[in-house]
Amino acid sequence: MREFTYKSRDGEVRVLINVDHSAAIEGVLGNYTGCVAFVSRSIVDKVRTKCPVVPVVDGEEGKSIESALSIVRSAHELGIDRDGLFIGVGGGSVLDVVGFSASIYLRGVDYVNAPTTMLSMVDASLGGKTGVNALGLKNIIGVIRQPRYVIVDLSFLESLPTPNYIDGFAEVIKYGVTLDKDLLDQVINRSGELLSKDRVILEEVIYRSLRDKAEIVKADELDRAGVRAVLNYGHTVGHAIEAVTNFSVSHGKAVALGMICESRIGVRLGYTPRDVPDILLSALSKFDLINKVDIDVNGLVNAMVRDKKRSGDFIKLPVVTDVGKWSLVKVGVGELVRLVIEECRSMP
Repeated sequence: MREFTYKSRDGEVRVLINVDHSAAIEGVLGNYTGCVAFVSRSIVDKVRTKCPVVPVVDGEEGKSIESALSIVRSAHELGIDRDGLFIGVGGGSVLDVVGFSASIYLRGVDYVNAPTTMLSMVDASLGGKTGVNALGLKNIIGVIRQPRYVIVDLSFLESLPTPNYIDGFAEVIKYGVTLDKDLLDQVINRSGELLSKDRVILEEVIYRSLRDKAEIVKADELDRAGVRAVLNYGHTVGHAIEAVTNFSVSHGKAVALGMICESRIGVRLGYTPRDVPDILLSALSKFDLINKVDIDVNGLVNAMVRDKKRSGDFIKLPVVTDVGKWSLVKVGVGELVRLVIEECRSMP
């Protein structure tokens, strides 16, 4: 078991890794007047809690404003007051919509994230970015509000299908290539143990990933100083891939392709060493995250230029300057579109 805390404007966030979710949730409840657990409908039978359990739709289908209103309605009907607690149990889409709903219910109640997928354990569970999809765009409606606790129970990974499990390693590799060379080396060198779900190395990799992310969140919680932009590495193109394929490409695989594309663009812009795209390709391939996808490049660039990171005629793009190091650059929208067409028409 590993744990750490980080400070936020909403208070201290406690992160518990490799714990039993039932015992950990039980230890939290004494601070609240009531609770409700919003649980992915696919894992309701695996969740143990004394709180009322409300099944919610998981996946991108459930990440909508209608789902948020349904969650608010359920909390109201259960009599949850301003000193009550929301608990989100599921993958990233569930945690996003539950966190967003907690943030708007009665002008904000506390919530706990209990991630159940590898992707949500290393990414969506920490950082406070909550939101829903609309207008064909990811997370276009949302707020930043930190959870009080992040509870990571590795037992949920035991029954997780392999494609869903490996998806999370795109985000781990993102942390490694941008922030933490030792983490990247660990993931590459111990990929076999990670693929077999060895708990010892999993605990360490999840801990390192979340610590890396927490340091960035502490430095730029509201995403205004430019520091938090590093967490979007691969996501400018990755989110566009998701949008143009109507989310038929998983988030992990979209981000994997996005990192390959953005690393090539970084090379063209003169910031990224020439070997980085190959390092990324090798690391991502170990987890079967690189598949050739037929993408409408015109649709891709149209989705990209509507990215929420756009500012006027520029998009702020994080680029790798060396393995484990990064910088934020402003790229003209026209230039970025041209480079995407030239470098990313055929991926990988």
